[in-house]
Amino acid sequence: MNIDLWGFLTVAVLAGIGFLVMIIITGNQRKMKELEVEALKVQNVNLKNAVEDAVLRHIKDQNTRIEVLEAIVTDKKYDLNQKITNLK
Repeated sequence: MNIDLWGFLTVAVLAGIGFLVMIIITGNQRKMKELEVEALKVQNVNLKNAVEDAVLRHIKDQNTRIEVLEAIVTDKKYDLNQKITNLK
C-alpha cells in the first residue's frame, strides 16, 4: 500500500485539527465547570448569610419578648395581683 506524501500530510493535518478541537472543547468544559463551582460557592455564601440573618432576627425578637415578660413579672402591680389572687 503506497501512501503518497500529500495523502499523509492531509491525514496528519486533519488529525492535528481534530486533536486541537478536542483540546479546546475539553478546556472550555473545564472552565464551565469551574464557573459553575464558583457560582455554587457564591450561592452557598449568600444562603449562609440569609440563614444567619434570619437566626439573628429571631434571637433579637425572642430577646425582646423576654425583656417584656421580665418587665411584667418584676412590675409591682403584677406582684400585687398575685397576692390578691393567692388570698382568694
